[in-house]
Amino acid sequence: MGRMTRRERGELCDAVMERFRAAPSARVPGTHRDLCRRTGEVMSELLGARVELRFVALRDAPFSGATVRLADGGYVVFCARSRSWYHRLGILLHELAHVVLDHRLDPASDGGGLRRFAPHLPERAARIVAGRSDHTVEEEREAEELADLLLERLTGWDDAAAELPPAEAAPQVRRIAEGLVHYPAKDARR
Repeated sequence: MGRMTRRERGELCDAVMERFRAAPSARVPGTHRDLCRRTGEVMSELLGARVELRFVALRDAPFSGATVRLADGGYVVFCARSRSWYHRLGILLHELAHVVLDHRLDPASDGGGLRRFAPHLPERAARIVAGRSDHTVEEEREAEELADLLLERLTGWDDAAAELPPAEAAPQVRRIAEGLVHYPAKDARR
């Protein structure tokens, strides 16, 4: 697939959003945790197979998520366990974007090499995660762009609308503010 135009990416995002709105409960989920669950359901619909979400510790691993196809035809989506469901949602939407963009998903295979990066994963999980596809830089960029657009639409968050300190603020203050802009005040959290 060649580089998508902004319009094509928007149309693809619209199509995925329709799937989110067609939730079995007939409502768009209201929390980030609910949206994570719905992301797994949408992936299952698109793949025509069972999709299991697994939140695992991925300390020092070179990735934060992976989707693998199992021998029984089902899929497992591994997502870094984070205290923030918003962060988990971003990772899951990235994995969903790979599916929507028809990026190749490899079957589970030997996990020996992964042990160096994630020695804390159970042996079976390491074998499965090792079987994830090695996406190209272009595929990763496409998936990230689509995932960002989906996240923005699902959560109503917009980079342009975020209030950040003025440009003359200390660099560390700006970095902290940029990191916190994703997390609304406790009473406004969804």
